[in-house]
Amino acid sequence: MAFAQGVVFDPSNAASTDGSTVTFNSGRANEMLMAELHGKYYTQNYRGNVFIGSTTTTGVVIPIATTKTPVYTIWNPAGSGKNIVPIVSLFSWNATTSVLGAVIWTATTGAGSTIATTAPIVTFTSPQAPVNANLGSGKTSVAKFGNDSTTISITAAASFYRNTGITATASTAGAIISAWSWRDDWDGTAIIPPGNAIHLMGSTAVALTLVVSTIWVETPL
Repeated sequence: MAFAQGVVFDPSNAASTDGSTVTFNSGRANEMLMAELHGKYYTQNYRGNVFIGSTTTTGVVIPIATTKTPVYTIWNPAGSGKNIVPIVSLFSWNATTSVLGAVIWTATTGAGSTIATTAPIVTFTSPQAPVNANLGSGKTSVAKFGNDSTTISITAAASFYRNTGITATASTAGAIISAWSWRDDWDGTAIIPPGNAIHLMGSTAVALTLVVSTIWVETPL
């Protein structure tokens, strides 16, 4: 059995020339010290496993969570063979006056892969194709993605899944500063397994028109 060993020393005292064979640096608690050569998701992106699902540039009006007609849905159909792992969702206010409320995610579990009047997801017409974050990659997403140009309806109101940490206040679009934006950093803290779907909703009818992009990784089961 091979072992990897490091040497505990102050990294500020270390500098090696090109072509040197070195021993890994360790900290005082015997931890290996590491620095990323690329960004966190570079390798997954390079391999074509990162996808972006966006609204159009006009955005969507975020509905109340009790509705059965979501406007922004990420559906991992049963049998896809992959987990969808969200990285980040990005929001920009595009129009309308807002109403006080929280922007949240709801979930339809046991969503299967079939659209039918007796299925959890009743209609899902004109689904949008998520964009591969590695432009030009030949890989396509397993997700059924629905945005503002998709007709979506579900049998029952979806259950509360998680908060975005974002609260809309009662305000007009004209009162918003020019640099206004929101982000929901999932950073891999949630998994959408096959046969499940999530929807972007409001705890109230927040009336926001948002331009939304969600970035996720698709990994084999």
